[in-house]
Amino acid sequence: MSEIVLECRSLTKRFGAVRALDGVDFELHRGEVRALLGKNGAGKSTLVNLISGSLQPDGGTISLEGRPASWSGPAAAQAGGIAVVHQEFSLVPGLSVAENITLGRWPRRGGFVDAKAVRELAGTALRRLGVVVPLDVEVGSLPLADQQIVEIAKALVDDPRVLILDEPTSALNAREVESLLQLVRRLAAAGMSVIYVSHRMKEIPLVADTLTVLRDGKLIATEIVADVSSARVAELISGESSDHAAFVKRDRTAEAVVLAVTGVSVPGRLDDVSFRLHEGEVLGIAGLLGSGRTELLETVFGLRDDATGEVAIAGTPYPRRRPKRMLDLGVAFISEDRKGSGIVPQLGVGENMLLSARGRVLPKFWLRLRQEAEIVAKTMSSMSVRASSPEQPIGTLSGGNQQKGVIGRALAADMRILLLDEPTRGVDLHAKAQIYGLIRELADRGVSSIFISSELEEIAEVCDRVLVLRDGRIHEQLMGDEATAERVLALAMQQEADRD
Repeated sequence: MSEIVLECRSLTKRFGAVRALDGVDFELHRGEVRALLGKNGAGKSTLVNLISGSLQPDGGTISLEGRPASWSGPAAAQAGGIAVVHQEFSLVPGLSVAENITLGRWPRRGGFVDAKAVRELAGTALRRLGVVVPLDVEVGSLPLADQQIVEIAKALVDDPRVLILDEPTSALNAREVESLLQLVRRLAAAGMSVIYVSHRMKEIPLVADTLTVLRDGKLIATEIVADVSSARVAELISGESSDHAAFVKRDRTAEAVVLAVTGVSVPGRLDDVSFRLHEGEVLGIAGLLGSGRTELLETVFGLRDDATGEVAIAGTPYPRRRPKRMLDLGVAFISEDRKGSGIVPQLGVGENMLLSARGRVLPKFWLRLRQEAEIVAKTMSSMSVRASSPEQPIGTLSGGNQQKGVIGRALAADMRILLLDEPTRGVDLHAKAQIYGLIRELADRGVSSIFISSELEEIAEVCDRVLVLRDGRIHEQLMGDEATAERVLALAMQQEADRD
């Protein structure tokens, strides 16, 4: 076994009465890719934050290359050899690729930023990754996959000993995921030590040498990836068998039409899209990133002023749509951008859940504290939101619990149509299963959903019917069990295959 680069012994961290990390031992060797797995709230983020200096341990030690490491903050950890690429990008859209990669370290000459040196430093980081990204374009104009590469290149500028990747593929399509996993393996082969945090189990055998499972703040197991099955890993994560019955898909196309989209177009994004959503139906919209999936939901919800075409709710057209009007009609939009559009971080979990309920299922102008408390308690219980109380700021919860809180808002307001854009992004296996089950349960109660996901396996598992969106147009429809992940991917990539 190669030398130990990072060593944690008996790491402990408490938040009030909650022990978020309980005596965890963790070792990482040179050139090793270690998958860090666990439910939301298992302690993964706490461990990462301790290693990267964002938090200070209440007990235990951290050593880097045999020397004690006690970081005063993230900047000190970065200077000491720890780099983190977070799930939420930290790029400045209006700056160039080179400026973003070197942000905070811009070389200077005579008191001014040395533009040539900035480009050279950024170019060196990109060459280390073995990729080509234009240095002078604004980073906000790049596809998400290239933005992710810029984030990683930014982390490599200081030549770290340990690179931590937090859900690095959550916004990428299948082809982009494959490229990123190859990139991680190249870094490891060159001697980089990587901690890879992910909820996507299928990626682990492709990228990781070893895996560590945390549950309730405790170390459950560390295993060699090749020696353990995915079913066994799922059991270690959840503490119970991962077997669950397949969902029964139903053909709902004979039911009443609750949403009709006719001839919708968005310049450069959508071209003459039409479809119907039926009562109690879970309709999947499948397509590669850039196919127009998100723009379609934004158009339905009234977020795009450049859209043309007709959207009708229960047979009534609504040409002038705005989010408030759609909410009043019982239509909720769950954005893929949880941090930017889904939550109000400073407000409590309960307050976030009630944002759409007041004035709809609760009286206007008056607070009904008992009724509100009952709605919040019921919703938190049904969504299994893990929080110390309804008053805990939702921004302090794990990403998965935040997402369950966002979906809970729609439930608290008794919405009848759910527009779900990547509803399980950054959510652990157990929480995903809960969300799937909830969507199917709501369908049985007559609630209709449009379901978008980059994980084609979950579209195949959850949806009654799947429409394949390619190059801004709907090209195919698959019913029930016809919509396998392999079939959907082949159809979504058909145009690219034709071009090749």
